[in-house]
Amino acid sequence: MMLKKIYILVFSLLCGTTLLGQNYRIGDLYTAPDGSQGIVFYLFPDGSGGWVVALNDASSGCAWGNGTDVPNIPNYLYNYSQMTRDTAGYTRTVTLRSYQNNNSNYAAGVVDIDNGWYLPSTGQLCMLFGELPRISSELINAGGTDLSEAYYWCAAEYNEGVSWAVDFRGPQSSGSMGGFCSLGQSTFCHVRAVRTFKSIDNPDISYSWSTGETTSGITVTPMETTTYTVTASTTDGKSDTVQHTIVVNATSSEEIDVVSLTPYVWNGVTYSQSGDYTVTFTNAVGCDSVVTLHLTMAFEVSIVASDDTICEGESVTLEVQVDNNQVVYVGDILCSDNSIVSPSAWPVTGKTAMGIVFHVDSTGMHGWAVHLHDQNTSIKWGGYGNNIPTMTNYSSAVEAIMDLDGYTNTQNIRNAGGASTFPAAYAVDFDNGWYIPAAGQLRLLYAEIVAINASLQVVNGTKFPMNSGWYYWSSTEYGDNYAAWCVYIYGHVYRYYRNENGVVRSVRTF
Repeated sequence: MMLKKIYILVFSLLCGTTLLGQNYRIGDLYTAPDGSQGIVFYLFPDGSGGWVVALNDASSGCAWGNGTDVPNIPNYLYNYSQMTRDTAGYTRTVTLRSYQNNNSNYAAGVVDIDNGWYLPSTGQLCMLFGELPRISSELINAGGTDLSEAYYWCAAEYNEGVSWAVDFRGPQSSGSMGGFCSLGQSTFCHVRAVRTFKSIDNPDISYSWSTGETTSGITVTPMETTTYTVTASTTDGKSDTVQHTIVVNATSSEEIDVVSLTPYVWNGVTYSQSGDYTVTFTNAVGCDSVVTLHLTMAFEVSIVASDDTICEGESVTLEVQVDNNQVVYVGDILCSDNSIVSPSAWPVTGKTAMGIVFHVDSTGMHGWAVHLHDQNTSIKWGGYGNNIPTMTNYSSAVEAIMDLDGYTNTQNIRNAGGASTFPAAYAVDFDNGWYIPAAGQLRLLYAEIVAINASLQVVNGTKFPMNSGWYYWSSTEYGDNYAAWCVYIYGHVYRYYRNENGVVRSVRTF
């Protein structure tokens, strides 16, 4: 009777039901069939399993290869889009080991591939880096070691003789926020293996459901009350049969038609665009009650007069004012008349573009836009050796990315001296609302760089370069008199000396 307790779990999901095996969560300790352990850092969306990182490094320092180009291993020359999508770590490791004759002096050769552990791909290691805040303590609690103090090899090349690693070091390392690094293959870096796992690892158990299926879990959607039976058997002759009855109750539905001139609040959510919106409640018998809102946003037209009362012979100007309750999205185009249009609609509007939206606040109507062009591609921040007393000093990148007030920063810099002292702050059109972004704003801009570049191309703006080194100045001051914060191609928030040349691209609030 023991199998019933360990392997058969039943979950009721409203009126449809899923019968599943054991599940894991990110941060859980996983034990492999060979007894090795790791921490779960990614779960497949279909619930079939995920990826585990080993508790300890497979090597605290080894080379990646011998400086030759490995066939069938991708070369990513700063192609971050492909790098972050590459999750074929196991296949890459097999290819590397075969080409390198399982050489234990190299990164692919030190992992225990016979028991399922392999060198992570660029995408897997990038995901692992993103989950460090959630799993670092779990690694330590399980008797493992943290990854935050080293470079770790990926299973991909930059080009012949150079391969990719990820910098897991914290902000104390020159202000680095971590990211991809291309290193010579003879460089000694750490290796931390990962492995793929299934939701349940019980190869010695077979299952026979009354539906005819033989997997450890099945998904069913009965239309009437149904009893399901499963028999679990082991290779050594043990077996157990259990039943579970799913009681099916009736669902209900309702539809609501609304026409509104202003943003419409329904079920605690504000809707500003026409569309069909569905909310699922629970009815009296415990099943879905699906309510659908059919919302039509009518736009409101009014007349604005320059004066409501005039004398005989005087003129008055009447203008039509239209409020269409527009909702703004990242990548939309900010026009010179302060209207905002989508990239697809812009070519036929006849409007003049002046910026691209890169952040929208909780109102859905306001946020920040970046200028179409760089204001200067080689300019000093300025004031080397001079602390600005009205500004906050940020001594770490973690603190710097919390700074989102670029307008006030730029104003304080300009108040502290003229263009000859602080040239970067005077490169922007501050009088017309443009300013140097704070470090946090610049980091948010970088996160949307793909969408921004696509919109810049539509309006013939200057796209941000993605395949060369560049430093974009922020208006955030470092914790001394000699440096300020910038963001460069890897996405790092980086401490940069004020007397060095960087790039200025202004932003504005809308």
